[in-house]
Amino acid sequence: MNVLQDSSFTFKQETDDDSVFELLCRKYLQHKVIDAQLERQYLDSFDWRLYRNNLVCGFDRLNSSTHKQHNTQKGIFFVVDKKTGASICEFPVNRIPRFSDDITQQTCRKLLNELLGIRALITVASSAVKRRQLNILNQENKTILILRTESYTLTEQTDKHHYFSRLTVSPVKGYRKTFKQVRQYLIDQLKLPIAGKAMFDEILAASNKIPGPGVFTACQTLNDTHNTGEAVRILLHQFLEVMQANEPGLRDAIDTEFLHDYRVAVRRTRTLLGQIKHIFPAKQLDYFKREFLWLGQITGPTRDLDIYLLKFDDYRQELPKGMQNHLAPFQEFLERHWQIEHTLLRRKLDSKRYQKLIDKLHHILEDKDSSAQYTRLKRIAPQDTVNATKPARIVAGKILWKLYKQVLKEGKAITPQSPDEDLHELRKSCKKFRYLIEFFQDYYPSKSIKMLLKLLKALQDNLGDFQDLCIQTTQLNHFAEQMQQEGLANTQTLMAMGVLVEKLNVRKMSTRAEFEHRFNAFTQPDSKEPFSDLFKPQHQPKGITI
Repeated sequence: MNVLQDSSFTFKQETDDDSVFELLCRKYLQHKVIDAQLERQYLDSFDWRLYRNNLVCGFDRLNSSTHKQHNTQKGIFFVVDKKTGASICEFPVNRIPRFSDDITQQTCRKLLNELLGIRALITVASSAVKRRQLNILNQENKTILILRTESYTLTEQTDKHHYFSRLTVSPVKGYRKTFKQVRQYLIDQLKLPIAGKAMFDEILAASNKIPGPGVFTACQTLNDTHNTGEAVRILLHQFLEVMQANEPGLRDAIDTEFLHDYRVAVRRTRTLLGQIKHIFPAKQLDYFKREFLWLGQITGPTRDLDIYLLKFDDYRQELPKGMQNHLAPFQEFLERHWQIEHTLLRRKLDSKRYQKLIDKLHHILEDKDSSAQYTRLKRIAPQDTVNATKPARIVAGKILWKLYKQVLKEGKAITPQSPDEDLHELRKSCKKFRYLIEFFQDYYPSKSIKMLLKLLKALQDNLGDFQDLCIQTTQLNHFAEQMQQEGLANTQTLMAMGVLVEKLNVRKMSTRAEFEHRFNAFTQPDSKEPFSDLFKPQHQPKGITI
């Protein structure tokens, strides 16, 4: 037997909900009415992870003006299925949880942790809700059906007043017949239209909120009509949008992913400027390369401390149980220095130097007449901009092939005796190669690109893990010395950190030993052939400088 789901109906006018409610009360004399006024905050991550999984999450607080007897700091945290409206979890909380780990209800914590990871919950919309609930009773005063009218008024600043109202009929187990009868009465007699989409979607639309699909998503695809200058401008514009979308969150330290995604956009910008040559005049290019290098440097210390704090529980687990609590001073040290570095970062983002960089980038991207722009540049700096008017597909293909050969050359030169720096250089080449593939993936079959990125990722993961372990083992020793100088480390803490470094060194050697296997898999004929098929030039176009 199918499980009955809630049915929702809409009202055509603001007065309809009260009228229908009174009519239902007269029809079903055996009933109980519960009135409430709520302040509702809808919650999701910055990148809409819950919405993209058809979940609606929120926090309801009783309106203090009408419920003075209640503690207004408390409320109800809920998660419902967006498609069906069915409740997944609902429980009282003293405050809105910031992260999934802050939720004490185990089932809900597990569900949200799988979807949110380290992303914070933020308010994406808010509304005032007037709720009237009608519980239909039988002769034994037992509830056999629940009808609920809810009217929503946006509390955010919008261009005009928005008012929504819904009637929801919720079945009670064991009373299917009553549910079907009342539902049919609403449709046939009262002529109420069935709700076509979720209330949350209507609220988002009225609030001008558009749930985004992710952080790095091409809002404009590349095609064969684009020359290289146009393609670079499109990509730079996308990276700038990601930076500016994440900047408020990194300033307010909502969660660590804002700074991470901001830095990824900065790295992508640096890769594009460094690899796609002869698009901008040399003086202009040097300025942007220098300033984006600076931007990477000033955001680095805060991000590094983010990573150590995120890994802190893993560090504890690396140690014997008797030593785990000895790392507490180290955690305090990391948190204190994170506050210092984050304050310095905010000051630098407030600087005239940073604003000048963003303004200059906006200026070169706002010129819509790209053909006139590059005609002008060709006249001013012909050698510097020789690739600007060349087809983007051809220029990108040559650069991708060059990077692929560079990765093969650097990887083949690495032996068990090679210094760690050689693997670091290969890692940087792989990252540039992957970025360029992602930048220009519109020019290649998506199935092939996914396969190539998968092959490349397997190698990159090994190189990335190795580099992280190299940095951590060195940095942890530096932190220990710094804590001694600041008088924050006792003997037990220093011993625990020493044991941790030893364990990380063992993992580092194991990861290094795995490299040869990973690189051999990357260079197998079956792996090399797809790269050659896609990127190896069939002929050498003239006039392209890389």
